[in-house]
Order: sequence, then C-alpha cells, then structure tokens
Amino acid sequence: MFFAISVLFFISITSFDPFVSSYAAELGVPSVLIGSMVGITGLASMVARLPVGIVSGFLSKRRLFIQAGFALTAVSWAIAYIAPGAATLFVGKLSNGLAGSVWVIYTVMFASYFAARDGAKAMAVISVASPLGSLAGSTVGGLVIHAFGYAAGFIVAVLAALLALALTAFLKDGDAAEPARASLDRRALAAQFADGRLWAISLLGIVVQMTMYGTRDTFTPLMAARLGADPIAISWLANTHLMMFALSTALCPWLYRRLGLGRTGVLGFALQGAAIVAMAAARGLPMLFAMQAVAGIAYGMAFTFLMSIVLESARPQEKTMRMGFFQSMYSVGVFAGPLLLGLLVDGASEAAGFAAWGGLSALGAVLTALLLRRRRASRAKEANVPGSPEKEGYRAAVQDH
Repeated sequence: MFFAISVLFFISITSFDPFVSSYAAELGVPSVLIGSMVGITGLASMVARLPVGIVSGFLSKRRLFIQAGFALTAVSWAIAYIAPGAATLFVGKLSNGLAGSVWVIYTVMFASYFAARDGAKAMAVISVASPLGSLAGSTVGGLVIHAFGYAAGFIVAVLAALLALALTAFLKDGDAAEPARASLDRRALAAQFADGRLWAISLLGIVVQMTMYGTRDTFTPLMAARLGADPIAISWLANTHLMMFALSTALCPWLYRRLGLGRTGVLGFALQGAAIVAMAAARGLPMLFAMQAVAGIAYGMAFTFLMSIVLESARPQEKTMRMGFFQSMYSVGVFAGPLLLGLLVDGASEAAGFAAWGGLSALGAVLTALLLRRRRASRAKEANVPGSPEKEGYRAAVQDH
C-alpha cells in the first residue's frame, strides 16, 4: 500500500510536467520565464526538504507531512483548473516543489518496514515508484489534455492526490520516525555539513538534475512541438525517457556486477552528455525520440549510482538527515537547470544551450571518476588499519558493489 501511495504521489506532482513549457508558450510566456516556472519546483524542494526531513522525524509525525503534501497538491491544481493562467500555473508548480519535498520522508519511512540488512533492496524498490508514477501520470495527462485541453490535465493531479490522501488513513508511523529524533542533534547536523564526500555526491546530484530537468521537462518538449508533435506525442517523448530510466534503474544491480559501481556512474554521466548534445541536431521526431531514450538510460545509471552511495556507511540516526541534505542539494539542479538553460537559449541559441548542458554532464563523469578514486583510497586505508572492522569486511563490501 505504501508503494501504491508513492506511485500516486509521483502521478500527482508530475502528470502535467511534459506540458508545462508548451502550455506556458501558448500563454505567451517568454523562454526565461518558462525556465523559471519549471525550475520553481526545484527551488521550493531545495528550501523545504532538509527542514521537512528533520522536523517530521523529530515530531514522529511523518504520515501527517505526507498527508499535508497531498492536500496542498489537490488544492493548488484545483485552483489552476478553476482559473487557468500563467499565475495559477506558477502556483501549481510551486506546490509541486513543496509537496515533492516530502519524498525524503517516503524513502526513509519505506526502508523502515524492512530489516536493516535489506536497506539497499528497499531503496531500489521505492526508487521504481518515481519513473512508474511519472510514466502513468504523463500518459494519462497526455490523453486527457489531447481530449479536453490543457486545463483538464490539472484534474489528473487533483484526483491522484485525493485518492492517495484517502489511502494514507491506513498508514502507521510505527517505529519509522523514532530513530530520527536524534536528527536535531546540532553536532550530528554539523558533522553532515562538514562531510566533504556528501558535498561531492550532492554536487553530482545537482549536475545530473540540471541536465535532465533543463532538457526533458523544459526545452525538449518545445523541440518536439516545433517538429510537429501533438500533446500525445509530447507525452510519449517524456514517457520514453521515463521507461528507459525505469529499465536502467532496475538493471543497475546487474550493471554493477558487469561494469562495477564506479564505471556504471561514469558511463551514465558521459552518455547523458552525448545524448543531450545530439538532441539539438535532431531534424525529425524519430531521432529526438532515440536520443531521449539514450538520455533516459543514462540518467537512470547516473542517478541510481548516486542513490547507491549517498547513505553508504551512514548510521541509522543519520540517514534521514543525510538523505534530506542530498535531496535538498540536488533540488538546486531542478531549479537552476531550466532557468540557466532558458537564459542560454534566449541569449545564444538552442544548440549552444544543449551543447553547454552536454558538456556539464561530461564534467560530471570526470568528477565521478575523481570521487571514486578517493573513495577507493579511503577504503583501502581503513582496511589496512589493525583491528578495524573494515579490514575484515572490505573484500565482501567490494564484491557486493
């Protein structure tokens, strides 16, 4: 049931995402403001995720925060349906960011239903809710918009949020929130902020989100519309990315065994950069769809790699705080990606903007390689310390990865 609620969560906050830029363009909103409108979701999440993670755990009221997120989504998009326009569209996207900040609670709360040894399995399972819910949302949204117009698409978000809100009545906080009471420990919080490795992983999270949200959810739909795509085709352009994202996420454990954890992450960043550069050269929808598929595979590899290492070696009481920090930081990319790419497109050209974003993703591949080199050196040093628990578990840990 919690997984079903998680899928509905993503349906409610992403069902209109593929159509924001084309709807805003129809309303006469300039490119820079379109980028801001899409990016406000990331800005709101950036500000809210860490406080939401800490406070919800301290109050032992995680379910209440989940319910508040659904209520906010339903009210905001209902207003956008009643009074459609640029202002209410902006408010709807803002509400998506605030509601989306609750995702940090989902990940930790879902993992608490599993035994500690199955924590990685739990993270993999709950991660599938993102592409699955986004895929369902954009598909249904595309069908509704094709039949009844843009404003009708807001109802998809409203109904999904109301259904999920009803299902949350059957959830229990249980023991999920108890370990997080230590989250307000100032020394623990300061230790996370001083963790250079967490900052490096979060920086890579910003890079991967900047490239994805600046393209898939903002300017790639505009490319498709210019090439003759209707709302159904635009929704399936987003779905292509989501399906490949889901597939590569599911295959990441296999990729880790075949390629290694590090090479999977590096390859993901590099492939994403190449696909984004090639998109600008697309002269027809088939090529654009092909590059979107490659970008989806690459995004799944890069982002799942980051999720696989962010909680590595974290103590139970640190996980909510650490995940909240990571999600807050990568939300900078959700906001900055569309805004900065919009500035590049307006100031230079679409091709120049996509080339710059492809280069940014390639830089992410280099930074990933550097991070992993330091990680290997650190682990080797720990493994050689006499009496260190890492000495006995080092080989097994490497084999697991």
